[in-house]
Amino acid sequence: MFYNLLRRYSHIIKEFQVRRFRRVESAHELVMELTLIDDSELAIKDYLLGDGTRKYAYHWQNKDGILIIRWDNAPHWKNVIAFPHHKHVERLENVEDSNVRNIEQALEIISNRLIDE
Repeated sequence: MFYNLLRRYSHIIKEFQVRRFRRVESAHELVMELTLIDDSELAIKDYLLGDGTRKYAYHWQNKDGILIIRWDNAPHWKNVIAFPHHKHVERLENVEDSNVRNIEQALEIISNRLIDE
C-alpha cells in the first residue's frame, strides 16, 4: 500500500529510504525518509500497535534542517481541539490543531505547497 502512495506522489519525491519496516500480526512499524524535489525532507514514523492504537510523526523540514511542519499525535498538547492530533508550524513551540491523521494527508498538503511555489 505505501509503495502505491510513493508512486502517486512521485512528482514530488526525489528519493526515499526505508529505515525500518516490520509487521507482526496486526501491528506494524514504519520509519522512513523522503527527499523531495526542493531538497526538503520528510521523516516518517508510523506505528500501529497490537491494541489498534496508532502513533505517528511526520516531520517536514527544509534543506537546511529548519522545521516547516511536523504532524504528530503525541498526547502532550491537551489544549488543542483535535487532541491528540496537532502540528508544529515552523517552531516546535508553535502548536496548532491538525486534521492530518496519515501519511497520505501529509503528502497531499506537501504536494500542494510544493506545486504552488
